[in-house]
Amino acid sequence: MNLVLEKLPQGFLFFEKQAPMDLFDARGLLLLTRGQLVTEWIRERLASSEVYTLKSEVKTVTHTKSFPKDLYWDIVGSLWSIYHDVGLITSEQISKTMVSIEWIINEIKDKCIYIDTNSLRVDLASFKEHDYCTFVHAVNVAILSALTARELGYKGQRLRYLAMGAILHDIGKIKVPYEILNKPGPLSKSEFYIIQQHPLEGEAMLRNAEVLPSILNTVRQHHERWSGNGYPNGLSGSRIHLDAQIIAVADVYDALTADRPYRKALPPYHALEMILAMEKDFNPMVIQAFRKSLNLYPKDSLVTLNTGERGLVVAVPTSFPTRPLVRLLFDRNGKYVDKDTYIDLMCELTSFIIETSFRNSMA
Repeated sequence: MNLVLEKLPQGFLFFEKQAPMDLFDARGLLLLTRGQLVTEWIRERLASSEVYTLKSEVKTVTHTKSFPKDLYWDIVGSLWSIYHDVGLITSEQISKTMVSIEWIINEIKDKCIYIDTNSLRVDLASFKEHDYCTFVHAVNVAILSALTARELGYKGQRLRYLAMGAILHDIGKIKVPYEILNKPGPLSKSEFYIIQQHPLEGEAMLRNAEVLPSILNTVRQHHERWSGNGYPNGLSGSRIHLDAQIIAVADVYDALTADRPYRKALPPYHALEMILAMEKDFNPMVIQAFRKSLNLYPKDSLVTLNTGERGLVVAVPTSFPTRPLVRLLFDRNGKYVDKDTYIDLMCELTSFIIETSFRNSMA
């Protein structure tokens, strides 16, 4: 459940000696804390001003949880074994993969899911096979894509086929040499060309597996861009299948928030802000749905700021989900803050969240 600002009638403090609740301005900046003495100067100051309080947002769900880690790793392991049983993807393997899709759909149904990607790290050195990270990525993208698609009205079989396309979107990377996939430095032109072939390789692997054309299109087009600057065919706008447009956003977000041989993972807030800045590359409607479905800092999130301060998220701006209002609990020295103090990240632009945890996590 998120909290939103609700405007209060002018003059409501006329008979109040103390503030009956926390009071904010239109930007979410704290004006008065609950119980603070209302002096005549304060009363006059607020008499003609717009004053707000926090109210539960009716439309949001009330149950927040992490995607279960045991189920998550079952799905990853299942995909790993399916894709390495034989050299070609068969109809039987596709049927087995649909079981994983059902797990995902059932888990996100009517729930607000937080994906704790920081805990989903794999020691790649412990695996001698091709690229285990590809399958971790596939599961993340499937979950994120399904949440976004649901926000866009997908349901039933349409949602299942979208999730199937997301699970399979990078299957063509099996054909890319390990040393290219995990190269720590810049790729050469020839190496990048090989990388660009993986959507076509994936499509070719699936042609004999009796999958729907929409899934083939998704696998082929997930690197196409709204602006026409993608690959392999330079498609633009609505010429790109909507499923592929959805998966493209989830694909980039998860890639940004995961460790790569050539860089460390970006914090979720930074990755989302980068996605929002890529407005020419993605369908604005999809970006909006992705932003709404991405639950970065739900109610009861305990967050750590880059300043070392720790606090509790009490409100999330709809338009700027990376800049919530935080009630401070501990200062930068770890000392408990015994009075109501708020940090409005919409105003404190040099501060940002670097870590999140949950008091009521069900993971």
